Amino acid sequence: MKITLPMRASSLVPLAAGAVCAAAGFWLARHYPIQPAAATALWTAIAVASFFGWRVLPLLVPALVPAIGFAPWTGWITFEELDLLVLAVAAGGYAALALTVPAQKPVPWRYRTLRWRAAVRVLMAVFALSVFIAVWRGFQQAGGLQFGFWQGFQEPMNSLRAGKSFALVLLLLPLWQKASDLRPSSVQRLSRAAWVPVLVTTSLGALWERWVYTGLLDFSTDYRTTSLFWEMNVGGASLDGALALSLPFALLWAMRERHPLRFVAALVVLLLAFYASLTTFSRGVYLAVPVGLGLCALLWAVQRRGGLDRPRHEGPATYVFPGAGGQVPLGWSAGVIAGAAVAAWVLFGAGGYRAMLALAGSVAVLLAMPASRAAWPRGQQRALLLLSPLPALLLAFGGGLLIDLVPKIAYVIDGAVVVLGLALGWLWRGGLTQPAQAFALAVVWMGTLAGAGLVAVHWGGGRDLGPIAAVLTVLAIAWIATQWSPRVGADLRTAGWRIRGLVWTACLLVCAVVAALGGGAYIGQRMSTGQQDLEGRLEHWRIGLGLLKTMDEWLLGKGSGRFPASFANGGPFDQRVGDYHLNPAPAELPASGLPGMEPFPRPTVTLTSGLHQMGNGEMFRLSQRVPAVAGEVAATVVLRTQFRTRLRVEVCEKFLLYALRCVDRETDVQPMDGAWQTVVLKLGQTPADFGGSLWAPRRLVASVTQNWRGGVLEIASVSMADTVHGPLLQNGDFNEGLTRWFFTSDRNHMPFHMKSLPAHVLFEQGLFGLALWSSLLVTVLWRCTFGAGRRHPLAPAVVGGLAAFFIVGLFDSLIDAPRIAFLFYALMALGLGLRTPSRRPRQLGDDESGLGLETELPELDSDFEDAPEVRRAMAAAGVKLKGPLR
Repeated sequence: MKITLPMRASSLVPLAAGAVCAAAGFWLARHYPIQPAAATALWTAIAVASFFGWRVLPLLVPALVPAIGFAPWTGWITFEELDLLVLAVAAGGYAALALTVPAQKPVPWRYRTLRWRAAVRVLMAVFALSVFIAVWRGFQQAGGLQFGFWQGFQEPMNSLRAGKSFALVLLLLPLWQKASDLRPSSVQRLSRAAWVPVLVTTSLGALWERWVYTGLLDFSTDYRTTSLFWEMNVGGASLDGALALSLPFALLWAMRERHPLRFVAALVVLLLAFYASLTTFSRGVYLAVPVGLGLCALLWAVQRRGGLDRPRHEGPATYVFPGAGGQVPLGWSAGVIAGAAVAAWVLFGAGGYRAMLALAGSVAVLLAMPASRAAWPRGQQRALLLLSPLPALLLAFGGGLLIDLVPKIAYVIDGAVVVLGLALGWLWRGGLTQPAQAFALAVVWMGTLAGAGLVAVHWGGGRDLGPIAAVLTVLAIAWIATQWSPRVGADLRTAGWRIRGLVWTACLLVCAVVAALGGGAYIGQRMSTGQQDLEGRLEHWRIGLGLLKTMDEWLLGKGSGRFPASFANGGPFDQRVGDYHLNPAPAELPASGLPGMEPFPRPTVTLTSGLHQMGNGEMFRLSQRVPAVAGEVAATVVLRTQFRTRLRVEVCEKFLLYALRCVDRETDVQPMDGAWQTVVLKLGQTPADFGGSLWAPRRLVASVTQNWRGGVLEIASVSMADTVHGPLLQNGDFNEGLTRWFFTSDRNHMPFHMKSLPAHVLFEQGLFGLALWSSLLVTVLWRCTFGAGRRHPLAPAVVGGLAAFFIVGLFDSLIDAPRIAFLFYALMALGLGLRTPSRRPRQLGDDESGLGLETELPELDSDFEDAPEVRRAMAAAGVKLKGPLR
């Protein structure tokens, strides 16, 4: 990369764009609520890194999106860390485009993998105009633009918060285009490197939350995971949307990975994501994830089957899709999964999670059996198969006698047999050459079934012995039937290790589903109330769309981010929720006035409560994260009110929405003619282990709220202290605005969301905006399914992710959360630009996996002359070439 002065006219536009992004990003970083100097230094470092790594960083931005939401600590919601990241990457990237000359030229257009056609660009531009109009109308609906860093959902700046995501994506697209033109293969490599971490980060956040707050195997508690998405502070489905968008990328990685260790890593990621999906307890996710993964797998199979033959020696070169040989044994795979599901249902009811884990070990031994075996007399083979259950019956009988005598002997027997089976499978992985080897493996497989039965009987105390024996007997007979003839089950026996690994992962998934259904009542409760919840959704949509009163509102929408305010002002009276508002310090205090009615000399916060039925989960809370609390806790609140209300102050173990243990106190507050008053509350003694253990700490959240319908408080300061650490709160007098303060509504969520993605777009952008949005979505799905991008390696994941996201969005707004909207529009923009370039022949020995995503593209990282066709023509003409001829 050579640095040069921007003398060309084409450099002026990126130079101006980089300067604008740099000015905006630097200004935002300087106003960051916590440690602005450090934030500015970090922002500058990212911008410099983007200057030198502009070919990589813009495509990797989605990877960081789930991990960079710090609103519960900073108090920022209008602007956030995503804005700073995108501005830094864009500033550095555009500066590099203007001030540097790449060491290589762009590849010929026919080899490029990312190219937005003119019609698509026009459609995106018109949709961007629709978003801009929605933001502007949002300001108008809110009474005009009133800039502020600390405005809530019902104030003007919420329009900018809700409408900025598409603009952030558009800011990155030219950098994606330029990087792809120079290195086409970077699109699929970096996309996997971006979207799989989205899934990993989201799933690990959900796993950590479940482990610390409910336990990993607790499926009965009414607790829905939020992971790292603070946008769920008033409900919503941000976690659901992130999982839906990114899961197909992990599946595509697993289906195309050729390296065993990386394949195992892909399976681990899939299992983590399945667990996170299961613990959302979202019926939309339960529908969307199978549909999205199914579409991804179907398009992958179509791509795989549509590969052309290997290049012939004569005639034009043709292209072979990597991995085109072999077929996926769908029927036998489905049979194994179905058998595992039935057995898991029976064993889980009798033996719980331990029996199901033993069953997973049996399936692992089954799938680890060698693919090939030598031919020996069929009578001998069948005799050995019929004899193989006898040692397993002896093992089951002997183990049953020892269960009550030797503690844990059932687990030891099952574990030893499973390990032995896996070891023999690995030792004889080249194939079975002797009948004794086949008999030994058959005996060990039957032994794993006996071990699973022993575990179930031991854990269940001997109950349900009949169903356990019946289901294990059926599995044994079914396996013998598949081995009775060489033709029966041959497809599964000869399947590659990747297919077997995917089948085993699917078996683990059905076991997890069985555990969730059988081990907890909450998921069953969610399923049983489906009809009632649908009726509630329909009524909510009717009320929401009824807020569109005039023709221009139907055509252009109410404005971006205006649903919460519109619902609060025009929705049902008894469904209005609480809110907060920062009152700036007055410029001048009045010289005189009524006692107690003069304004406070510092900023204050007005906190209101809703008009709905109150409960512990329905209160609107103003909260702050605190590091540690111990001993006796007391709080002091300086406030005033015009009406009677009930003040509540609490400190709770709380991840985001649902409190576990609290120390709290409530007291009635009288108006006292609107005079300022000081309320002191003794919250009590904290438990000894309050905040969890060192290895599994629980977040501690201090909150102030009102347990009163229609209460209005003006709060001048909040202080809290304990007998061990002293003062606990920072910025309790609001001198720094709402820095470190955050708000939540634990269970009353409907008034904050339209609860439907199409209805949300219609409400904010009108019929015109909905038509444009629908056109973009249909275009990208068509392009990656039947159009120019259908053979691109990323197309199956793009289609699967967007389809799953849309299904979740049928029952939730999703894109009213800026980070989720950014991910959605980023994936949509990527799909709109994907195209299948001209391809070179694949030669024997070519690497098929790259970085986990197979590629249809040549490694064209240099000039036009490096294209294989051009080099062959030049060689035939006698032109000397540098490097070997490809």
